[in-house]
Amino acid sequence: MNPKYFTVDEANRLVGFLEVTLERIRRNKQKYLWLKEEISILNLIVECGMTESNPDSILLREKKETFKKVGMSIEKDIAAINETGCVLRDVDKGLVDFYSKQEGIVIFLCWKKGEESVMYWHPTNTGFKGRQPLYRRSST
Repeated sequence: MNPKYFTVDEANRLVGFLEVTLERIRRNKQKYLWLKEEISILNLIVECGMTESNPDSILLREKKETFKKVGMSIEKDIAAINETGCVLRDVDKGLVDFYSKQEGIVIFLCWKKGEESVMYWHPTNTGFKGRQPLYRRSST
């Protein structure tokens, strides 16, 4: 599939959406990990021979259903980001790249959660460490 190429303005129009979506993913990931731990504990309790009608068995089923829904929500949000054409590099750090061209050369515009706009770019063969400011200020 051919990548979508972005101008800086086009990439910046997605920043608000990315902020909201990445924050929701972050919250849901915390919830997901918490539920995973709760399910592990409840599994140990239920494996001790509890009946299906035991409150812990019922709670386990409920938590498993919630766990599944939270996981699906995370997947849906990641898919929504990917559908925009940008490249989600790191969910936890909120790193997103946008294919772009600079003087005919393919580059990545680079944005990190918390930055108010796309202000950096890097060559396609480097990562976050290769970030450079989009606009260099004159020293005069």
